[in-house]
Amino acid sequence: MSESSVNEVRQYVLFSLCGEEYGLPIAAVRSVIRFEDPTPVPHAPAGVEGVFNLRGQILPLVDLGRQLRGAAIEPTALSRIIVAEAGVGSVGLAVDRVHEVASIPVDQVRPAPAAALTTEMGEAFEGVATYGDRLVILLDPDKALPKPVLASSGAIQEGELDA
Repeated sequence: MSESSVNEVRQYVLFSLCGEEYGLPIAAVRSVIRFEDPTPVPHAPAGVEGVFNLRGQILPLVDLGRQLRGAAIEPTALSRIIVAEAGVGSVGLAVDRVHEVASIPVDQVRPAPAAALTTEMGEAFEGVATYGDRLVILLDPDKALPKPVLASSGAIQEGELDA
């Protein structure tokens, strides 16, 4: 391991989802906004709640609770939408609450235990890190939001994938 990788620190936006704490790389996060009810999209796959308007851009809203935990979030005054960039372009991620931006040393990130994850969702996780006295599950935005799910929702139109 080189000296630069030993001292490397990455920043993550930390958020709560169904009682667990998760992190997304800050480089993938465009903004965080208050939760707003989306406009439903007929025949959208599970997890895609509909679309919402962000400063003139229509984006799909994915319920990360449903996507990762199988249980929809219950929006409150603390609920937020994380607008993130993934392989499919911009997408809104509904979460219970956004906490903070955290700097986590790369050498503190450990692989998620294989026995705790399904094979298909195991790829969605970058790893698990200890931050203070908490365990944080770090997500890979490109793998946590599979392209076929969003593209088939009808929320993203042809030509918008490179936006």
